[in-house]
Amino acid sequence: MAIHKIIFDVGQVLINFSPKNLFLKILKTDQEVDYFLKNICTWKWHLNQDVVFDTSKAAGPMVKQYPKYKEAIEAFYGRFLEMINYKHEENINLALDLKKRGYQIYLLSNFPGDQFEKYRLQNSFIDEFDDRIISGDVGVMKPNPKIYELAIKKFNLIPEETLFIDDKIENTDSAAKLGIKTIQLTNPKMLTQLIKKYV
Repeated sequence: MAIHKIIFDVGQVLINFSPKNLFLKILKTDQEVDYFLKNICTWKWHLNQDVVFDTSKAAGPMVKQYPKYKEAIEAFYGRFLEMINYKHEENINLALDLKKRGYQIYLLSNFPGDQFEKYRLQNSFIDEFDDRIISGDVGVMKPNPKIYELAIKKFNLIPEETLFIDDKIENTDSAAKLGIKTIQLTNPKMLTQLIKKYV
C-alpha cells in the first residue's frame, strides 16, 4: 500500500537534544555533568516529566534532596530549551517538501507539555505540520501502545498507509505492532536516503 501520511518524532529526528549542552555551562566539567545526569537529574526522572504539562514543580523535591546542585536542578526545566543544540534543517525541509507534494505530516513526541509550547512559540516550523500529539499534553508516552492508538484516531490514520520515523527502536517496534510502517533513524543525516523506499 502507498504511504499517504507521515509521522515524525521531534528529538533526534528534527532537532538535536543534548542535556550536556546546558549543563556544561553550569557544572563546567564533563565529569561533573556526567555525575549529575547519572545520579541526580537522571533520564528516568526526566521521563516522568514527559507525561505532564507543567514542569514547574519538578525541581522542588530534588533541590531539597540535593541542595548543593540547586542551580543545576532548577535549570533543567528553567532553561530546558538550551538543551536543544540545533535543528536538523534538512529533515525539517524534507517534511515540509513532502507536505507540498500532498502528504499529510504529523508530529508525535515525548516532550513535557509546557516546554514544547515554549519551543513551538519560538519555532514556526512546528505549526506547519498538519497536527501533533505531545506526550505531556495527553499524559501518555511512547512506546505505550495507547499513544499510537490515539494517533490513529486523531490523525485518522490507516496504519498500512502511514509511515512513522523515530530514533528509538522500542518506539518504532510498538508502532509496527499496530501495522504502521516505520523507520528507526539512528543517524539524522540518513533520513533523505531511507525515506526513498516509501515516498
